[in-house]
Amino acid sequence: MMTLTQLMTRFSDEEACREHLQQLRWPTGVRCPRCDSEKVYKTAQPWRWICKGKDCPTKGYRFSLTTGTIFEATKYPLRTWFQVLYLMLQSKKGMSALQIHRTIGSGSYETAWYMCHRLRAAMRDGHFLKLAGVIEMDE
Repeated sequence: MMTLTQLMTRFSDEEACREHLQQLRWPTGVRCPRCDSEKVYKTAQPWRWICKGKDCPTKGYRFSLTTGTIFEATKYPLRTWFQVLYLMLQSKKGMSALQIHRTIGSGSYETAWYMCHRLRAAMRDGHFLKLAGVIEMDE
């Protein structure tokens, strides 16, 4: 089990979070989220690509690391999202958005609620990766 200190060390900056997300999302290399083509090319902007696949419905489709994820169109850094997810999963009975708001110091309660809502929706989603491999549980 990872502690909060270990989480903060492992994901010490936004770059580490992005690298981890990319490895989870595309373990064999970046692919277009629309047509699943591997004919994608980096753009001048970091963590953004353009699809050149011939079967892509949108020729020249531009996408980022967070396109099509719960992190899309958010202003909060991935590091904060990872912290919120950790707090929600480590709390025995879950954690309210108000407590998350107090803990991370989000600008407003609504921001914390939005993050918790998206994370809970992802955990309910059938496509969300289930636990696999060796799992350690308490109680």
